[in-house]
Amino acid sequence: MEKNSVFGELLYIGLVFEKGRFKSRGLWKIKYIKNMKKHLKLLLKLAECIKEEFRLEEDNNILKIICDKIKCDNELKKYYPFAFTFNELDLNDMMITSCKSENKHIEIINLIIKLLQDGLAELNMGLKKDKKKIGEIIFSLHNLPRVYLNKEGNTLCLLQQEGITVNEALEYSKLSMGEEMRLKYRQYLSRECF
Repeated sequence: MEKNSVFGELLYIGLVFEKGRFKSRGLWKIKYIKNMKKHLKLLLKLAECIKEEFRLEEDNNILKIICDKIKCDNELKKYYPFAFTFNELDLNDMMITSCKSENKHIEIINLIIKLLQDGLAELNMGLKKDKKKIGEIIFSLHNLPRVYLNKEGNTLCLLQQEGITVNEALEYSKLSMGEEMRLKYRQYLSRECF
């Protein structure tokens, strides 16, 4: 399996999950906040791994850690449609065997990392957290990893969804951003960067 396809697919599924369970109203229970933080940290680790250069053993170790965390989390494991059961998966095997385009879509992964870091920082604000800002971040994030999807690619979840272009991903992201957010992230959203 190819590194960017595998990690990109997991990142996409995770962000769609967070978008779907996001509560814009009402009180956020401590468990909800704790679970969201834990999952966003996991997604940040995935994004950072995509940005790093391909290292066969390290990338596979990170994938095994992430799969293990998903497997052990009763809520998360329901939303990651793995094409096999974890009992069938030999976590000693090397699942990632190649990386076709190292640092492909670096501008997208940099934006994903920055948004995830800002979302985690906002969640750590305690009672002062801005739910609207967290929602904007999650909704702005969810389509960005689609640049890594490949309908014909062999991945863990066999999502087989068509990818999108960098420009489409940025446009979808901007649609979920308010004016203040667009200004804050303009260096990542500028088309001259490509």
